[in-house]
Amino acid sequence: MLFEAAAILIIITVSLLIHEMGHAIAWILQNKKARADIYMGSSSKENKLKLTIGRITFYLTISFSGFCRLSNPEELPPITNKQRLISAAGGPIASLFGFVTLYFISHLISGVLGIIINRVAIISLMVFLTTAIPYTYPSFLRHLGGFQSDGLKILNLLKEIRKHHKVAS
Repeated sequence: MLFEAAAILIIITVSLLIHEMGHAIAWILQNKKARADIYMGSSSKENKLKLTIGRITFYLTISFSGFCRLSNPEELPPITNKQRLISAAGGPIASLFGFVTLYFISHLISGVLGIIINRVAIISLMVFLTTAIPYTYPSFLRHLGGFQSDGLKILNLLKEIRKHHKVAS
């Protein structure tokens, strides 16, 4: 029973990490000087495993939430709405890609490992759905309460880009 509970927590954390890596990769691909931080759980760096790979620094713990942010925005040119849009879309795209890839891989691997990979795929699909739908997270979600989902960010950024495009025309 304890093993199953630990496995579920790790599976959820891995699925969220895939999602947050999508945001981070979107940021660093848009600017050669950009660096991104991924936090699992709160923004605290205490009691977390710190791991740096390239221009992405991870602050890892077992968690039901995570987020990504630029670690050096003051060193970069002003961020455009198009860049924000690409970054906001990066998370859901990574979750969807993770689902498709891991789902097919899970059918090629037998045993417990195949089952675990399948569960990461299923949770990645759930992460995609819950982040791509436009809404504001409810307050009972500790670290996310009051924040916009990626879908709502994307929708608002598209409206803003469209508004500025009409003004410029």
